Parts: sequence; C-alpha cells; structure tokens
Amino acid sequence: MKRLITASLAVLMLAGTAGAASAQYRDHNNNGRYDQRDRAYEQGRRDQARAEDRRDRRDYRRWAKGQRLDQRYRDNRYYVSDYRRYGLRQPPRGYRWQRVDNQYLLTAVATGLIASVIIANH
Repeated sequence: MKRLITASLAVLMLAGTAGAASAQYRDHNNNGRYDQRDRAYEQGRRDQARAEDRRDRRDYRRWAKGQRLDQRYRDNRYYVSDYRRYGLRQPPRGYRWQRVDNQYLLTAVATGLIASVIIANH
C-alpha cells in the first residue's frame, strides 16, 4: 500500500511539472510571436527610413557655377531675403540668393543662371 501511494504521488508530481512546463512553453511561444511581430514592425520602419533616405539622396543635387537653377526652385519658398543673417554678401542687381539642398546659390532672377555656390554649415 505504501508503494502504491508513493507511486501515485510520484506520478502526480511528474504530471504537475509537465503541465507547468507545457504552460511555460506556451507562454514562451506567445512571447516569441510577439517578438516576431515587433521585429517585423521594426524592420518595416527601417525599410521605410531607407526608402526615404534614398529619395532624399536622389532629390539632392550638387549645384555648380554656370548651371541653370530648375524652375521649381525659383519661387519664394527658396528665396533668402535676410542674406546677412547667413553671412552672405549683398546680391548684385538682378541676382538673388536661393537656399536649395543646404546650399546657397546666387542666381540671376531672369534666367536662373547660377553665379556662385556656397555650401551651408548648418
């Protein structure tokens, strides 16, 4: 009788630890699934950031003296009215400063021809 009770207790103890172990395994898998979702979300964010960086690099252009400034950059959004604030000299008559892609361009108002290029430090 003593052996029967001991064997029963041993079986119950093993069944209890197996149930706890399987519960832990399920919790681990749930956490693992959430981790996979988090990783996928973060990967998506990184991919989106890379795509934006590629667009930024593609849109960025290094302007040079003698080039003609594109028409899309000739409106007032890019016009620098307070040129002294940026350490720029006063533009001659018929020219104005434009800030495009972190560069200050001295351009002819009528033609868009670039007379000078200064790279911004800020």
